[in-house]
Amino acid sequence: MTMKATLQAAISSGQINTKQELLERAEALGLTVTRNGRDYIGLLGPDGKRFRIRFAFAGGAFPTRPECSIGTGAVPVIRSRGYWIYALTAHSRNGERKACYIGQTVNLKRRFREHLRRHRPGHASFALFAWAVREQAEVRATVLSWVDGDQSYASRFEGYWLKLAVEAGFEAPDAHNWGRLPQPENPTGQPNRWPAMEVFAASLPLLELVERGITPVELFVASRTPL
Repeated sequence: MTMKATLQAAISSGQINTKQELLERAEALGLTVTRNGRDYIGLLGPDGKRFRIRFAFAGGAFPTRPECSIGTGAVPVIRSRGYWIYALTAHSRNGERKACYIGQTVNLKRRFREHLRRHRPGHASFALFAWAVREQAEVRATVLSWVDGDQSYASRFEGYWLKLAVEAGFEAPDAHNWGRLPQPENPTGQPNRWPAMEVFAASLPLLELVERGITPVELFVASRTPL
């Protein structure tokens, strides 16, 4: 049985019930995720062959990503002060190249609209969008972390996440203009490496986020005090 048939059979039989379980099974099989659609994922096998797996999991394609919540738990948490650290990512069609932009904001919806509609040469994420056009790639967004603190404190975590992305093999177009940032002495609550599967599973197309007014949930929290 081919890997595609094996995965589809596992979905049909109920062995795989969520998108996260599907991504974890794909990783265990040594497959690389090249597309992350609403009702499918594209995979690249060790033999260089590409294929798609389709699904219709109960509760929708993104069961672990509530659209209107801003917290990390089942009950929405209202953030009174602080910054979100987010990533815009794009992957080449063959899955061999990837690029990113890491940013911070106090207003996710407004900032995502700005990236989509107001990017201009030499500013912020413009170079990433140019990269995506060359590669015919989709730009996706993920909220990486909530940082409890002022902008200076948040900038250190923005720099930390950029470091993780570069270490994971991401290109960071024009980072010399926007990525010269300090590092936190203690990256509290953050992973020690780029969490590839978690980021990819949580990412959504930037255009979809803007058009549907979605506020994604952050993956991690950097808090100076217990939440």
